[in-house]
Amino acid sequence: MKVVIVGDGKVGYALTEQLAREDHDVVVIDSKRDVLRHLTEKLDVMVVNGNGANLSVQKAADVGNSDLLIAATSSDEVNMLCCVVARKLGCKHTIARVRNPEYTEQLLWLKEDLGLSMAINPEMATAREIFGLLQFPGFLKRDPFAKGRVEIVEIELKEGSPLIGKKLSELYQTVKVRALVCAVERKDNIHIPDGGFRLEAQDKIYVTAPYRDLAALIKALDIGRRKVRNVLIIGGGRIAHYLAVMLLDSGIAVKIIEN
Repeated sequence: MKVVIVGDGKVGYALTEQLAREDHDVVVIDSKRDVLRHLTEKLDVMVVNGNGANLSVQKAADVGNSDLLIAATSSDEVNMLCCVVARKLGCKHTIARVRNPEYTEQLLWLKEDLGLSMAINPEMATAREIFGLLQFPGFLKRDPFAKGRVEIVEIELKEGSPLIGKKLSELYQTVKVRALVCAVERKDNIHIPDGGFRLEAQDKIYVTAPYRDLAALIKALDIGRRKVRNVLIIGGGRIAHYLAVMLLDSGIAVKIIEN
């Protein structure tokens, strides 16, 4: 796949490094020559010096024949303009990093007009991750997929858990929740279990279930049932802003400390 990355900051470099490692054809656009020189000394990628939102610069990077353009500069406006130009040139897919909370609502209905395949907000993603863990404190990790209809959660089986000593085939009759244990981590080894796999204390199990069944699973396993009612956030940055909005919308009281 041919990928053009605009902006060689921390995010841009990390993306370039990963995509180059996967043998994709990567072209990096950046306005700083010394940054590009440093990049070519470390990675086998093509570089173009210039403003990534400039039509002639994108043509020099052959954006029109690319499968994907990722705009990851420090400017939201430049990132969105990069994607507009790229789609006009014929780039198949575009992704923009957009961090400003003021643009979040507009992107919902301007996404198609701007030619955006996807807009990524790292701070909002972090806030969602924290919010998800606060909703269900008993889970070590929680990730949605299938557009949020299903989630995969990580649970550690502590002493006294009703699942200890049970076979996976006995899961439903034990907790009365329809869920799938898709993996078990035991002593640094990952097991893909079948119905005869027997669970032990300190196992970390990865469970897939619809969102509506997660509360029932917590209740059945008696983990993290205490509801979060008050949250104190230290620092008033963008992550704090997004997290505070989510918490307030769910009825949780929020205090923010900022110097």
